[in-house]
Amino acid sequence: MSIGSQGNEELIERARRVTAAEVYDIGTRFPSVFVEAEGPWMRDVEGARLLDVTAASGALLLGNRHPSVVRAITECISRYGTVFASTLSLPRIELAERLCERYPAAEKVVFTKTGSEATTTAIRLARAATGRDLILTSGYHGWHDWHLGFLEIGYDAGNRVACFGYSEAALERMLTEFTGRVAGVVVTPEPAWFGADYYRRLSALCARHGVPFIIDEVITSLRYGPRGLNGSGEVPADLITMSKGLANGHSIAAIMGKRELMDAYDAAGIAGTYTREVPPMAAALAVLDELADGSAHEHCVRLGQTLMDGMRDILAEVGIPAFVGGPPMMFDVVVPSEALSWDIYRAAYDYGAYFEDSGTQMITTSYTESDVDHALTAFEKGARKVAATTSVEPGELGADRMAEFAAEAFGGALTDNERVRARTEETIQQIAAHTGA
Repeated sequence: MSIGSQGNEELIERARRVTAAEVYDIGTRFPSVFVEAEGPWMRDVEGARLLDVTAASGALLLGNRHPSVVRAITECISRYGTVFASTLSLPRIELAERLCERYPAAEKVVFTKTGSEATTTAIRLARAATGRDLILTSGYHGWHDWHLGFLEIGYDAGNRVACFGYSEAALERMLTEFTGRVAGVVVTPEPAWFGADYYRRLSALCARHGVPFIIDEVITSLRYGPRGLNGSGEVPADLITMSKGLANGHSIAAIMGKRELMDAYDAAGIAGTYTREVPPMAAALAVLDELADGSAHEHCVRLGQTLMDGMRDILAEVGIPAFVGGPPMMFDVVVPSEALSWDIYRAAYDYGAYFEDSGTQMITTSYTESDVDHALTAFEKGARKVAATTSVEPGELGADRMAEFAAEAFGGALTDNERVRARTEETIQQIAAHTGA
C-alpha cells in the first residue's frame, strides 16, 4: 500500500458508501486511514505518524512486523504452504504441546480463528461434556448471540445463559438454586477491578458445586503476567480461552482445558475449515520463542508501569479526577465521563498518539522509553487542552462514576446492593419459569 492522492476524510467517505459501519468503523475511531505500521508506530494516508497505544485492540504483543514473526510466516508459506486437507499439521501439534506446558489448565488444546469462536467453543464443550445446558456468565465474550445480554444481570431463555454481573453473591445463589443444571461458569477477567483472589474464590465455588469453571483469557492470557490469570495468577480453571497476541496479529485462538472436557469436541459438533490454516500457528510458535526467557515481558511491564504512572500523574496535575489501575500491560483509565475521555484522547491523537478511547490502554514489547515519552507528551498536551476548556469538579473520582463505568464497560456490579439482589432474584425466577426447575 502506498500513499495516494486522497486524504483521510475522502477515504472515510468512500468507506462510508461501500463498507463502513457508522459507529463501529467511524464513530468510535479517530479519523485516520492507515497504510503502514512497524513496531508501535502507524502511518496514515496523509503521512502522519501515530503511536499505537492500543496494541491494535490487543491483537499485537510484539508490535507490527516483528522480524521473528515475519520470518516464520513467510518461511511457512514459501516452504510448506498455507492449509492442508487434514486438520492435523506439525505446527498444530507443536503449538498444542507448548501451550500445554505453559498453562496449568491445559491438558489438551484445540484451535479456532477468533476469540468469539473460542468462547463459543468453550461453552459447547462444557454442555456436551456435562450433559447440562445452563451457562452462568460475566463479562464480554465476543459478538455471538449466546451472550448479547452481558451488560445486565438477567436470563436469556433462548440461549439458556444467565449473567451474574461479577457478583459473587449472585453466582452463589444461582449455583445453589440450580445445582445439577449448570454446564459451566465463564468469566472474563477485569484485572483492574477484581484481583486474582476474587477469581480463585469463583473457581473454588464452582468446584464445590461440581461445575466447570471457564476463564475467558482471550486478552489476559499473555498480558496478566506471562501465563495469564490461570498460570501467573494461580487461578485454577477447567477451560481457558486465549487469542489476542498469541500470533502477534495473525488470526488464531486456542481453547485449552481438562481432558474430560476437551474430549467432548466430537460430541459438541465443532468444526471449521480454517482451523487448519498453518501460518498463524507458525507465527504463534515464533511468539512463544520470543517470550521464552521472560525478558520481553519484563521490558513491557516496566515501560507499561511508567506509562500508567505518568498518565495518572498528568491527570492529577491538570485537575481531572481519575482512576488508573490494572496490570501494566493492560490498564484502565477512568475519568468523570465518557465524553471527557473521548475529548482527551481525541486531542492526544492530534499530537501523535492513538489511545483507546474506552480507557483500556495496551502496549507491546516493541515500545522503547522514547515511545513512552512520546505517548505521555501527547497525552499531557491533550489533557491540558481539554482541561483548559472544560469545567471539571476537582477531587477524587466518585464511587458512582466507578460503578457507572464498570456497568457500561463490562456489566460489573461492584457492590452487593438492593438492586443487585433484586435483579438476582428476578433472574432466578426467570430461569425457573423457563426450565421447570
